[in-house]
Amino acid sequence: MKPFLNIKSNIPDGEAHVMPDGKVYIYGSLDTKEDSWCSNQYKVISSADLEQWVESEISFSIKDVPWADEIQEPAYLDNVKSYNELPEAILTFLPEETREMPIDQFLPILRNILIEQQKNKSLFAPDCIYKDGKYYLYFCLSDDTEGVAVSDSPTGPFKNAVKLPVKGIAPAVFVDDDGQAYYYWGQFSSCGAKLNPDMMSIDESTSVEGLVTEKEHHFHEGSSMRKRGDTYYYVFADISSGRPSSLGYATSKSPLGPFTYQGVIVDNISLNEESWNNHGSIEEVNGQWYVFFHVSTNGQYLRRACMAPIEFDENGLIKKVDLENE
Repeated sequence: MKPFLNIKSNIPDGEAHVMPDGKVYIYGSLDTKEDSWCSNQYKVISSADLEQWVESEISFSIKDVPWADEIQEPAYLDNVKSYNELPEAILTFLPEETREMPIDQFLPILRNILIEQQKNKSLFAPDCIYKDGKYYLYFCLSDDTEGVAVSDSPTGPFKNAVKLPVKGIAPAVFVDDDGQAYYYWGQFSSCGAKLNPDMMSIDESTSVEGLVTEKEHHFHEGSSMRKRGDTYYYVFADISSGRPSSLGYATSKSPLGPFTYQGVIVDNISLNEESWNNHGSIEEVNGQWYVFFHVSTNGQYLRRACMAPIEFDENGLIKKVDLENE
């Protein structure tokens, strides 16, 4: 297994889709700094043969987000009343002495830190789908707000951004065989709902909370949905090892669950111990399924796109990828 992009290209969080022209397009974040993840722009990479890859011009920028200058309250701190109710990923970074402070004193400090970080917002991991002649880019900001923009081209530029009534990061979009589109979002606990026919708004009456959770499914972030046969595969950053360096997955017979945790597809920690997270997708290309993910090869914050073929067993479960022998 090798990163398939030039060493100077750092496009992680890859959502891979075969578009109507037969090419594979990968939508991800854009790492440009050595001390923080992501940036304020996206690019798209594409290939006709999975060998030669083309990197687009800037497809979308935070300058195209009308609400980018607004300050948002951190959503996942709502209703937290004890340290045990904080996400595992937050607890990992807390010094032990911090927990000696009463939670009602600590939460305002944490909230202020998160709000202060919003002064330098980034675009986090996106997803994109084709429907009825248009390409819809679903994006999120580092302040937990999410939105959708549209283009006539799979590489953008994506314009006319509309804010969606959800809070979370790393959104996902999926169009089922009957043409119904679904939207997924969230961190630590995910949500899903049907998209309206305009693809620019959510049918909030169909919203389901807790589709996959940290407690039951080891869900950290990075929702991604695919279908194979009559089975729906919910792929995500998996924190079962203590850090979300794995891609795990859960399955269901319905796009809105319930989902059963099935294990890990790939773990990038064996390639670089500096790696903190993983985020990616699975996609069928010319009859072969692949997992798309990233590794940290230039330090923790400069992540590079990777892919590897995957196999399914007789029960439709994904066999774990052995990166050492890829």
